Amino acid sequence: MKIPAVGGPHRAARNPGLWILAMLLLAGLFGVAYWAFVLTATGQQADDDALQGALSFLGEGRARSAALSFLNELPLVSGVVAVLALATAAIVRRNLYAPVVAALSFGAAAGSTQLLKHLLLFRPDMGISEATMNSFPSGHTTVATSSILAAFLVTAPRWRPLIAAVGGLYAAVTGISTFALGWHRPSDIIAAYLVAGFWALLAGLVILRRQPWWNCWDGPDAFWASSGTWPTLLWFPGVLGFIGAAGAYLFVTRLGAPAGTTEQGWFLVSGALLVIGAAGCLFGLLSGVFSHQTRRRGRWR
Repeated sequence: MKIPAVGGPHRAARNPGLWILAMLLLAGLFGVAYWAFVLTATGQQADDDALQGALSFLGEGRARSAALSFLNELPLVSGVVAVLALATAAIVRRNLYAPVVAALSFGAAAGSTQLLKHLLLFRPDMGISEATMNSFPSGHTTVATSSILAAFLVTAPRWRPLIAAVGGLYAAVTGISTFALGWHRPSDIIAAYLVAGFWALLAGLVILRRQPWWNCWDGPDAFWASSGTWPTLLWFPGVLGFIGAAGAYLFVTRLGAPAGTTEQGWFLVSGALLVIGAAGCLFGLLSGVFSHQTRRRGRWR
């Protein structure tokens, strides 16, 4: 008779095809975003409308100063977060493999962003925006997102859903600040999320297949930090963000701004919702893939 073996976890990352599929999805979405927002006049117009809305809203007031202060400290904060997480993981497990792979994923994300932005991709001048130099993807957003993903990679599986929720919030705040300051268009920020997510998936596959012994957990009901509430807090605002962004933009461009509001304000809201949607869905996807590929299940013998 077959009985479940006690304490017998399956091999972590047992299905490489799922990881490859997720990476191909992010790479495909990156290509779609580049084509839609950079290579077409309609996309450039929507992107520039959002950028002009951000510039007109912040001006030179207190809100701009707060956002600028946050972004000025962002590289240092992100670096400290990544270093502390990787050092803690190395000390606790007495093993450098996962921290080194996570650090390499951070470097690969930051490096590939600069390569894509400055050497491989271009932004055609369609007479829509005064800023014609390519800014796709955003370097600041890549650094912030890949730093929190480095921490996510070396975190114990039962903590990952919580860290994903915190990471999604951190990435969204970073993206909105970068957008609201007028440093980057929404599409630049979305592209940065996709680059960071791609390298995190690749690093996750490498880590989990090489070190399956600590990459297992007992499911979402076993521990509060692995509760199914955390992915919900990512997917819910993520999906609503995309719907709200499209709705707000189409509403104001087709019907005009309601009394007491301005088109720029609506464009700002649309861009911010788009950033929130992208951050929520990316971290929701990563949380789902990692959770599915590390959950403990009984084996039959």
